[in-house]
Amino acid sequence: MAPGVELYMFDSDGDGVSRRSILRSAAAGTAGMSLVGSAAGQEVSPDDPAPGPNVTFFGFDCDPDREEFYTEVSREPTHDFGESEVFELDSGRDGEKIQLAVTWPAPLEDEAEPSDDYPVILRATPYVSDLRGYTVRDCIRTRRLAENYIQQGYAVAAVAVRGTGGSGGCMELMGPNEQADIDQAVTRLGEDPRSNGNVAIIGRSYDGTTPWMPARKGNPYLATVVPFSGVPDIHELMYKRGSPETRGYAILNGLYYIISLAEHGPNSGTGLRTYLSRASCPDNYAQGTLWSSYAAATGEYDPSGYWTSRVLKPGVARNYDGSVLMVHGLQDWNVDPSQVYPWTKSLREAGIKTHVYFGQFDHRYPDDGRIKNDDDELTAAFNPDWADFLLKWFESELKGRDPAAIDDVIPDGTDDSTPTDPFAARVNAQSSDGNWYTADEWPPAEADPTKLYFGTDGDLRTAPSDETGQETVYVDPTQSYNPQPGCDACVTVESEPFDADLRFAGEPVVEVTVTPTGPANHLTAHVYAVDENGDTDRLGWGQVDLRYAQDGPEAGTVVPGEELDVRLPIEPLDAAVETGQRLAVVLSQGTAAGRVESPTPTPVEVETGGDNGLTLRAWGADLPSPETVLAGTRSTGASAYTAGQTSRQLVEVSTPETGAVEDVVPASWTVYVEDNPDVTEVREENGVKRVVFAEEAAGGETTTYEYFAEVPTSADETGYYRLGPAEILLAERTEVPGTGGEAFVVGAET
Repeated sequence: MAPGVELYMFDSDGDGVSRRSILRSAAAGTAGMSLVGSAAGQEVSPDDPAPGPNVTFFGFDCDPDREEFYTEVSREPTHDFGESEVFELDSGRDGEKIQLAVTWPAPLEDEAEPSDDYPVILRATPYVSDLRGYTVRDCIRTRRLAENYIQQGYAVAAVAVRGTGGSGGCMELMGPNEQADIDQAVTRLGEDPRSNGNVAIIGRSYDGTTPWMPARKGNPYLATVVPFSGVPDIHELMYKRGSPETRGYAILNGLYYIISLAEHGPNSGTGLRTYLSRASCPDNYAQGTLWSSYAAATGEYDPSGYWTSRVLKPGVARNYDGSVLMVHGLQDWNVDPSQVYPWTKSLREAGIKTHVYFGQFDHRYPDDGRIKNDDDELTAAFNPDWADFLLKWFESELKGRDPAAIDDVIPDGTDDSTPTDPFAARVNAQSSDGNWYTADEWPPAEADPTKLYFGTDGDLRTAPSDETGQETVYVDPTQSYNPQPGCDACVTVESEPFDADLRFAGEPVVEVTVTPTGPANHLTAHVYAVDENGDTDRLGWGQVDLRYAQDGPEAGTVVPGEELDVRLPIEPLDAAVETGQRLAVVLSQGTAAGRVESPTPTPVEVETGGDNGLTLRAWGADLPSPETVLAGTRSTGASAYTAGQTSRQLVEVSTPETGAVEDVVPASWTVYVEDNPDVTEVREENGVKRVVFAEEAAGGETTTYEYFAEVPTSADETGYYRLGPAEILLAERTEVPGTGGEAFVVGAET
């Protein structure tokens, strides 16, 4: 505790000590600060920006003349613009400079005294100049926040991430020092005497990633995060299932090194001393380049821990005590939707208040004026009330107002064809037909698991075929990107026209048996709606390297000529196939969304007929009942654990036939039969433990099994662990789709 500071800790109802209050007391005094200047600027720093005009190459700077379209709040101002300041903190990690700018609200002229009870909205970003000489109203990344919310009683702040703008140190691309710096900035703002102690972090893309950093650390002042297209697992984005993006070959790292060393240098206002601190980082830049190349080649996490330290998801589920408004475009292929779904389900299972906003836009804000169709018209994905939507969220999460009583934000008579109220439901989602809807979960409850099967005659059918066939896919340079139904180098299956609208949402999965002809292959799936004229609308896509034929963090071995069962997830979507349209699935060795093909691709034989097919969470059209589908789910309680913690496993199995069920857990995990009524036996077999359930799964029903497992305790057992999939004994032992998972365990001494 800081000297002379007296802390009284009560929860919001005044009847006990809250978890957040305890954390705040532990954090008190950790954010050392020196005030080096303000808008008035009383002091001279020995690290002054160079004189002359600022010159940047990419426009990642503060320029008051640059314009951006954004919506404006409807409510009349309750405050005026107040004092602007720039703080420089000494990083608690290594003493490097953290530059932080903030503009506070001020009372309107007819109000007497300033308040000392302002929430703070922060944007942590690599896209600002040295902030001395600027305010958050000058920088395009913070202007929309400043112009909308300062006059509503919120302070707005910006912090330049390590190695950018006016902050010192090495650009780490979301690394541990950067995470600690942003956490320290949140603490500094939360402890400011003018703050009410509640801080939000908001931003898009890289700036949508930084909110997860203090959330991962459980910062007690972080009340809510609003990430737009954020990246909580950069490795998964770049190298998912062994299929790297073009940016994965050290290009993304290189871009941010250029921003640090060329964009934000003395030429753009950064002080010479600060610049020199980031120019002396050859080892840092070499490591990023090396491990990016390693991951691109192998698909694996590197042995050095470079990528593991940048996986933010486990710590968020374990430590965060605030709320989440998750915003993502379902057409965003810069940051794929799989970055946030199905993770949103895990956040809720961890007890974190999570609302989602999924629209049919790409890498944009919901109120970006560029969300237009081919006729240059704004589409239904554009939200004209977005600023009001956010204000209502902030009024609840930062000021503590009852959502049901916030009636002064959204104007009467607002068009409700787009979302206006973040509390109308936990989900606001838009289908590919342009229509918005609300639900309490996503996919909505009426979406049942349904499987459509690949026929041997190119048909997509509602029942499996007794026959099987084989077709060959291979690389076709003439149609390598988004190959269309009927392409020569593909396998195409297509349904009959639907007699009612078909809706499906979530993460569809292609399950198919293949026979590779070489050791380095990939398989891509595209899903299309096809109209009566043969015109297509791409609904979704997915791609895997066959070394990652099944879910898991490590590559398997591909043996030419040996059959391989492939589970290929389609990127999360919310799709509509209209009456009269057909649904088509195209399997190929093409690519999509910036993914690259295997370095030495060879043809792959794809099996059709039998149980090969596409599993959907669907509703609307007349489809098979869910009882005909073998499917399941797994809930793990959390995605990360510390040594010796107990993990709750909840496994659901839907099966068309009755059968005995066993789950699979790592051999180092402990399951006590006497403590788990659903478990009758635990045996070790082939390097894993098999958890045998007492009751069979009943045919035509969904059976739920619950048990508890203790995770490993030693430091050398830190890492990712694969769980499941569960297996059911029918005619033979069969994996239950959807029951796989993974968890990260932190050993006792790490």
